[in-house]
Amino acid sequence: MGLFDSFYTKCPKCKRQLEFQSKSGECMCSSYTEKDLSSMVAIGMDGDVVMCEFCKINWKLVCDIPPIVKTTLIQTKEKKNYSGNHNPKLPENIKRAKELKRIMGRT
Repeated sequence: MGLFDSFYTKCPKCKRQLEFQSKSGECMCSSYTEKDLSSMVAIGMDGDVVMCEFCKINWKLVCDIPPIVKTTLIQTKEKKNYSGNHNPKLPENIKRAKELKRIMGRT
């Protein structure tokens, strides 16, 4: 049996609670409402249909999913050809690698 996250909203007709389940995102049995629903969780429920157990009407969930990450490029005069601190040749990364080797007993 797998884990899922739940999205709760109100039935437009009777105002009772509806639950949609998502198996995308973290799937840690989290509960979401319209105020805190993430795009990753919404992707897994977009187009799902549930029946309200009180008024017996089927409701289809339609999610308008915007992109999660927006990137921007800014012109710069820097001439580094690496991304962030992931370059193993940076002095601070060399120092960290040596310290890890020492801690693990590898010199």
